[in-house]
Amino acid sequence: MGILLVLTDSSTDCGKALERLKDMGEKLSTDVSVLVVLEDLYRLEKASVSLGLPIPKDTVPEAKRRVSDRLKTLWRHIDERDVEIDVVVGDLKEEVVARVKDRKPEMILWGCAVTSSVCRIIDEVEIPSLIIK
Repeated sequence: MGILLVLTDSSTDCGKALERLKDMGEKLSTDVSVLVVLEDLYRLEKASVSLGLPIPKDTVPEAKRRVSDRLKTLWRHIDERDVEIDVVVGDLKEEVVARVKDRKPEMILWGCAVTSSVCRIIDEVEIPSLIIK
């Protein structure tokens, strides 16, 4: 339940997206959460395996920690309430579809570059969505 904000590692203005999440959560009197999908890192992992050039083993946990810490810091400047922030490394479509199936949000805010693949995901999940530019 609630509103899910989806961010990608290519997002440029997550502060604006977090502000919109706060506003929408207050207006609809509902819980809010954030899902960050590090799809670029996922592709890098796959390519490194294919090429036989593994990335350092601390790369993924360190990237997830940095993103999580940055978002928590930004959120504290926007709202006093706690927010659930999940940072995952994976395919954007797979991660969003799994989260929607598991949590069943009422609305999705998209704070990411609008691509044809994002539009296809929006069509597939069939949940009211708002793209933040």
